[in-house]
Amino acid sequence: MLRISPTVFEVLLHLIEEHPIFSNNSTSSQKPVQAQLATTLYRLGRYGNGASLEDIARIAGCSEGDVVNATARCFEAIESLHDVFVHPLTSDEKEVEKRWVDQHLGFQGTWRDGWVMYDGTIVVLYSHPGLNGNAYFTRKSNYGLNLQVRNVPSTLRIVDYSHGFTGSAHDALAFEHTAAAQHQDWLFDGEEFAWVDSAYSVTRRTIPVHKKPASLRPENAAFDKAVSHLRVRSEHCMGALKGRFQALRGLRISINNNRDHVRACQWMTIAIILHNLVIDVEGAKSGGVFAATHTRAQEQEDRGESNEALEDDEEAGEIKRKQLVAEIAAYRGIQLDEH
Repeated sequence: MLRISPTVFEVLLHLIEEHPIFSNNSTSSQKPVQAQLATTLYRLGRYGNGASLEDIARIAGCSEGDVVNATARCFEAIESLHDVFVHPLTSDEKEVEKRWVDQHLGFQGTWRDGWVMYDGTIVVLYSHPGLNGNAYFTRKSNYGLNLQVRNVPSTLRIVDYSHGFTGSAHDALAFEHTAAAQHQDWLFDGEEFAWVDSAYSVTRRTIPVHKKPASLRPENAAFDKAVSHLRVRSEHCMGALKGRFQALRGLRISINNNRDHVRACQWMTIAIILHNLVIDVEGAKSGGVFAATHTRAQEQEDRGESNEALEDDEEAGEIKRKQLVAEIAAYRGIQLDEH
């Protein structure tokens, strides 16, 4: 019911129960922290009609106001753990991911520098936003927020993310405002880069699959197929995140002002922190437990019109992609088309 195991619940409770938000000078004491946390986690795991305050209050045996207050308190306490569970990988941790790429592809090469996946998803809103509603409208004829996620393939751990753009924003535009795009040295060393899908521009730090007609060439088709075997882990990450914390599939937040928009973004932050906490406590296998409950078919989000990248960076990225194509072609015994 709470979307996490009893072990993870006890660990999380231990980490937040001493937070000042659960203390006050009033003669009327708060509900026990474990009850407030259980109510919050139950709410995070529901969407649509099942996430209504009335239903949650009935299950929790409290008032609707108690549900709102418990959520706000637990969110503040969990958010204080952000830097503990969401942070860039160390050099040793990157080597683990690079070895995973080697084992997955069956050979070593420049490919191992692409140790991370970047992808975008839409966090659907349950109702029409009152503030700039058209900006939230997506290609799927619903309203949502754009969430950019960078995860490692072996564990589905999220190491970087960005939110704030509305659902109508193209993934390439949203990516331009992430730390990975604006502060590359924070996240990438040397020739390291991220694997991305065709919605993103090719740069020195982002290598996407090819678009037609280039994707029809045999060597490019082999490259794209190999990348797809790696990037399926990115879809699994989205499935695990939105399958476990299903509030992201239909967020019941009324956005009528800027504060409401920030509050909606906070739900994404909390889900990401808890996603990583579960992986840290239970191990890599726990990352994919809920992946099947939110499938790749459900990850069809707004794409919009593509944005042009800086010419110099795009040229460097294309050179790197050609090198990677040559590597996979040599490994597969495919003759390169000189034309």
